[in-house]
Amino acid sequence: MGLDAMYAGKAEMFRTAIDKLADEEIAQATEEIRAKKNAAGKAKAEHALSEALSQARAERGVYEMKFKKEISRCEFETTKAVRAHRKQIIDDFFEEIRGELVEFAKSEKYDDYLKRSLSKAESELGGNFVVLAAAKDIEKVKQLTSHEVRVDNTIMIGGIGALNEEKGLFADHTLDNALSSEKEAFTDKPELRL
Repeated sequence: MGLDAMYAGKAEMFRTAIDKLADEEIAQATEEIRAKKNAAGKAKAEHALSEALSQARAERGVYEMKFKKEISRCEFETTKAVRAHRKQIIDDFFEEIRGELVEFAKSEKYDDYLKRSLSKAESELGGNFVVLAAAKDIEKVKQLTSHEVRVDNTIMIGGIGALNEEKGLFADHTLDNALSSEKEAFTDKPELRL
């Protein structure tokens, strides 16, 4: 065997070893590239997922805010409607009572009411006072008292007011005031509040 053959055999072995080493390095590099590509893909997928979650959270926040505003608006509208309806019922109720008081002021029992009111005024204010009455009641009240009687145009339903001008005291025994006080007390009841 010649030197050429020996070098050719060794060159072939050397070439085979280099090819094998190169194939292994190529396989390793390919594997590293695939791993990096997979890692980059995972990172990209995780980033995309993170972005999607952030977007979903932001949209959820927007919709939650819109939902809360709509609920608040509906609650306000409902409360407003309930209050308006309640006020209408109360107004109707007290208008009915007002009508009954107007009828009472035309009855025979009204004279007794005026007598009791004059007696209360005298006990509250003493003996020196002026009686205030509705124009329709002036003659009737004059017959029931010896005190000066004046017209008070603010008295619409009936009853009397009494004024002690010396002491600056006033007693209100009008049906108008009684109705107004009852309506105010009625609407201030805790059971009727929203």
